[in-house]
Amino acid sequence: MRDIRTLILLIDMIRGFYDIGNLVNKRMANIIPNIVKLLENMETEDEVILLGDCHDTDDREFQIFPPHCIKGTEETKIIDELSVPFIKARGTYIPKKTINSFDGTNLEEILLKWNPEQIIVVGVCADICVLNVAMNLMAKKSYKVIVPRYYIETYDAPNHPAEKFNEMAIEIMKTVGVKIVDRI
Repeated sequence: MRDIRTLILLIDMIRGFYDIGNLVNKRMANIIPNIVKLLENMETEDEVILLGDCHDTDDREFQIFPPHCIKGTEETKIIDELSVPFIKARGTYIPKKTINSFDGTNLEEILLKWNPEQIIVVGVCADICVLNVAMNLMAKKSYKVIVPRYYIETYDAPNHPAEKFNEMAIEIMKTVGVKIVDRI
């Protein structure tokens, strides 16, 4: 076991949610500068993990969402703006096939090995993958989970107003003990 102070989880900060593919979300641009600063200001004992969608062509998720982030495509690559800070931070990339970052990944094993003092969750989509990982972290071991509100974002669509769904996700996370802050 190797105790670390802070683990930063970047959720779906990949091109398939930003600039190419069926789930492009231009609202992601709102949070990128904040996340870049967060990575640039990491302490040497901190770690960062990018959990990014990386689907097979026939994944069950495509029964709910349009096909996106197919394994081997440009959509699964980290967005350009985060590439250099992620590499400098010695980031670890974990591909995921579902909205649940624990399903079919080694995230739980890493958490047990690293034993982080706190976990900062940032990325997209606030009301889907960010909410899911925060809830799972609280349920699995009651980690100290921090979600900075200006470092998460969701998408606008008919019947899915982004501001409303961002706030809904924040309120749900608060109810299970996730610490919501404006900025880190």
